[in-house]
Amino acid sequence: MRVKDYIGIEFETGTRRTQQYINFEKQCRKELNAMIKPRGINLHKFYGNHFEWTAVLEKDGKFVYVHISDVRFWDWYNDVLIRTMAHDKDWHGGQNNKCAFNEIGEYAEKLFN
Repeated sequence: MRVKDYIGIEFETGTRRTQQYINFEKQCRKELNAMIKPRGINLHKFYGNHFEWTAVLEKDGKFVYVHISDVRFWDWYNDVLIRTMAHDKDWHGGQNNKCAFNEIGEYAEKLFN
């Protein structure tokens, strides 16, 4: 399945990450890499969490934070948090911005510039 195929699907819930969510997260990571690589952006870190994930993107020593909130309760596809970071462990970062999942590469490129 592609990431877009998960739109509108009710994710199984539980106290641990479900196989359905793990598959979704793997696909997100794969498609995220495909969006950023042609722009010269690297996936510096990827943190899979409990039904949400965070990524740190890097280009020329600069960093961008990307976060998808709990997919069981949010419009995760259209409500991706993205912002600049002073360094790769700056969890407070710059001003919060929102974009759709398929716009992450383009939006990150703007933030890097």
